[in-house]
Amino acid sequence: MKYCFHCGRITEGDPAYCNYCGRTYDVKLCPRGHENPRGAEVCSQCGSRELSVPQPRIPMSWRLFALLIRFGIGVLFLYLSLALVIGILQTPQFRQLLVLAGLFLGALWWLYSKLPAWLQELIRTLWRWKNHDD
Repeated sequence: MKYCFHCGRITEGDPAYCNYCGRTYDVKLCPRGHENPRGAEVCSQCGSRELSVPQPRIPMSWRLFALLIRFGIGVLFLYLSLALVIGILQTPQFRQLLVLAGLFLGALWWLYSKLPAWLQELIRTLWRWKNHDD
């Protein structure tokens, strides 16, 4: 899944272009599909001057925000998991309640594992943009 910062829509899969506005994600593509850095004027492989228009750069504040959210959610779930394990070890009379809480926490972990796919791709994309100079 990729998020286009130009039109604000999400495209499923691993597309080269945004399905809505036609912009590329962090690279310029020539008509033959060769990837080039954002600052390229000519395709490095075939010499074509017809390059796609990439989406706008992501502001550093958004990069930091996404990283902090991901880190915060991870720390919260780690804390809750450790509290659950300590609770199970110390209070045998509440095991049924803690097992239900564990199932709930497991469901949250499962949801979290589904969410970071987008966030992981976003963070990878942000770091790739940081490494390209134009």
